[in-house]
Amino acid sequence: MANITRIGGLASGMDIDSLVSTLMKAERAKADKLYQSRQVLQWQQEDFRSINSLLLSFRSVVSNMRLQSTIRKNNVVLSKDGIASVTAGASAMEGSYTLKVNRLAEQASKVSGGTLSRALEGAVLDDLPITIDDTSKEFSITLDGVKKTITLTQGVYNTVEELRDEIQSQIDKSGAFGPGQINVGVSEGRLTFEPAGEYKPQIVLGSGENDALGVMGFSDGDSYKISMVASLKDISEKFTYSPFAGESGIIEFKINGQLFSYDFNGDDAGKSLTDIIRDINRNLDAGVEAYYDAITDKMVVKSRDYGIGAQVSIENIEGNLFGAEGALQIDSDVSYGQNSEIVLNGVVINKNSNKFTIDGINYDLKATSTDTISMSVQRDIQGAFDAIKSFVDEYNKIIETITGKLYEERFRSYAPLTSEQKDAMTDKEVELWEEKARSGLLRNDPVLSGILSGFRSLMYEEVKGTGSAYNTLNAIGIKTQNYMELGKLHVDDSKLMEALNSDLEGVMNLFTRSSETDSEKGIAVRLYDAVNSGISRLSEKAGSATSFTIYDNSYLGERIRDMDKRIDSMESYLERVEDRYWKQFAAMEKALNEMNTQSLWLSQQLTFWGN
Repeated sequence: MANITRIGGLASGMDIDSLVSTLMKAERAKADKLYQSRQVLQWQQEDFRSINSLLLSFRSVVSNMRLQSTIRKNNVVLSKDGIASVTAGASAMEGSYTLKVNRLAEQASKVSGGTLSRALEGAVLDDLPITIDDTSKEFSITLDGVKKTITLTQGVYNTVEELRDEIQSQIDKSGAFGPGQINVGVSEGRLTFEPAGEYKPQIVLGSGENDALGVMGFSDGDSYKISMVASLKDISEKFTYSPFAGESGIIEFKINGQLFSYDFNGDDAGKSLTDIIRDINRNLDAGVEAYYDAITDKMVVKSRDYGIGAQVSIENIEGNLFGAEGALQIDSDVSYGQNSEIVLNGVVINKNSNKFTIDGINYDLKATSTDTISMSVQRDIQGAFDAIKSFVDEYNKIIETITGKLYEERFRSYAPLTSEQKDAMTDKEVELWEEKARSGLLRNDPVLSGILSGFRSLMYEEVKGTGSAYNTLNAIGIKTQNYMELGKLHVDDSKLMEALNSDLEGVMNLFTRSSETDSEKGIAVRLYDAVNSGISRLSEKAGSATSFTIYDNSYLGERIRDMDKRIDSMESYLERVEDRYWKQFAAMEKALNEMNTQSLWLSQQLTFWGN
């Protein structure tokens, strides 16, 4: 409705706006009925879709019950842990086995021949002797996050080696790291720092209060550890050994035939080792995974696959990244993977993985073994029992939900609230009212009744052709007890366990048997079809519960669209009615205004002639 500001009653003194609003209330009651009817349809649609969503979840449960592995479960018992993780599928045969793991499958692998980080070098100290005084006696050193201030003995050091010995002595005596953790060396007139052990932690030099770094040939923040994020070009230019690109600035190599090329004088100037590793890993055709091992300070390139068919072949074409003498110290020899080897019941078996399946038994090898271990496969009756009980519980939840809606009380005196009614109530009052208004909207619905009836009938029917006495749910202790529960099932635990111990195959077929003939289909197979049918019927009535559709062509969707059209027409009608009322009152105001004018004129004339 158009938002028009109208002012009336100037001539008549009447509250025209209130009069029109009062007149329109009776007219708007017709529109309110339409809005309420649409709200009921929308609530029904939401309720149907909610049930449809529950059926979708229940379908997954029923789908699992169609699988033999859900009921015919197996347990595996090993005489020794840690050698392998072993599970048995439904097709595994019960019995005793022996297992020995001679060899694990391995990936093809190439690893740096040495550490990638080079000793931290200072500037050449050629201005001898070197004097350490009050202004140049301190610096800080951080090893693996632990920071310590080092104070040097003041004096004159005639050689770089003498200063080296003093620095090494003070670091070893500092008490923060312990002796032998950091090596201080001399290389071509330069002081060097590097970790002493196989573990290569970060070393960072820092300025002290009386800074000695300048005298030592270093700067604040100099560190030992190859940078994974710094540009390879910057690293090459900073250090004397220029470890990555040659004079051309080109790095080019192949991994398993896949070419990788970088121009550090062009667009690749900012490329780091992390960038190159990412490029290698993203190239799926190369078939490898590369990474930097910060603990060992080495580069690792491994094949994604295991076994003798896996390989890593690296060819350095240009630059100094790969190759035995390259910065990464990875030679060009081809590396091959290795198959696993087990001895199963005395038979030697080779596999190209540590995870494989043999005769329904799944193996995940963990370690080699010098001894043969024993292994037994046993039927898991408790697992089958739990699966059936869980299935019945889920079935009962669906039955309770559907029957709850079918027999829910309807309060017809509680119509959906209009906007004006909601404004006059508290939030809690609105909530309680709408709870009553929504109750019973699906009461005695024929679609839900049909779904419920279909579920109940198939659960009672015999499954023919199983060759077992356990060909009905009742035979294994699953049945209804009270007709008032409208199909809810109860399980006799002892009878079900007896059936499983007596004829596990027969119980399994009762649920999982497949056949072209409906009467020979297992309970879960039939129920799966019935659930799919129910989902389709509910989707036809109220639309899909999950998928988004641009156009909802369900029965309720069509009715809601039709109601929207009727509401639009009604709103247009009300707008015309209200406009008519205002025009009528405007005409009355105009007439009264003319009468008032004439009356005033006559009064003036009579006054004039009377004088």
